[in-house]
Amino acid sequence: MGRIALLLMIAGAPLAADAEFSGLTNDKIARRAEQEFQCGVELRGARDKAIPHFKITLDCYEELRRRGARNPDLYRDLGNASLLADDLPRAVLSYRRGLRQAPTDPDLQAGLTEARARVVYAGAGRFGRPPNDYRPPWLPRLRLEELFAGAAAFYVAGCLCAMRWLMMRRGWALISGIIALLAAATLTTLMIAALRTEHEEREHPLVVLAEDGVQLRKGDGLAYPPRYESPLNKGVEARRLYERGDWSQIELSGGEVGWLRRDWLLGDEP
Repeated sequence: MGRIALLLMIAGAPLAADAEFSGLTNDKIARRAEQEFQCGVELRGARDKAIPHFKITLDCYEELRRRGARNPDLYRDLGNASLLADDLPRAVLSYRRGLRQAPTDPDLQAGLTEARARVVYAGAGRFGRPPNDYRPPWLPRLRLEELFAGAAAFYVAGCLCAMRWLMMRRGWALISGIIALLAAATLTTLMIAALRTEHEEREHPLVVLAEDGVQLRKGDGLAYPPRYESPLNKGVEARRLYERGDWSQIELSGGEVGWLRRDWLLGDEP
């Protein structure tokens, strides 16, 4: 759970005006989260007594997030506390936020897998389910800066090999240059795809359903008929396309589009 490194990272973060935590430093809030989490762990044999402690832990980490702590360590702890507090939507959202910053973090990946396994998908087939990950397990997940650095390095190496071939006419230089330039092109393609994904996430932020048994509507009101027969439950992930009044138009991973009340969704905003 809490880490000293986390405290150092948020020591200078601005304070929020939350009455429950008013006057408390970030350090004290983080230590309280640690204490409440340990109390909850000790009471896990009596779940009804343990959950209130995990909920306090969750509130503490949410307060630190509001104060500016936005890092993989916090999101991992926030996700874990949410799962233990039976707050499935917030767990999914927290793990997704953490993986955006640290896509290779095994704890965040395992947490998201566990959270998704608890979601009750009512529809047939892939309706409401997260997209399949077809990426081979051996293929690394690189950040944008890593993709750019790799593409630049391979491009320079390819150019140097090409120059070497022009001067010496050595076969190994030509082959090495072609391989390096192909690698640079591949990394550039991945970088462009990552940039498009990042832009899409900014334009259409992640939302997670916070209610059970809701149906996508054909319009922004309960007077509109359901677009699909199958209901959606807590933890289902989607993208917000548009907002109108108290309603949001969302898109599921399978391309299904419909309207839901905004207060039925947990958003990916600060």
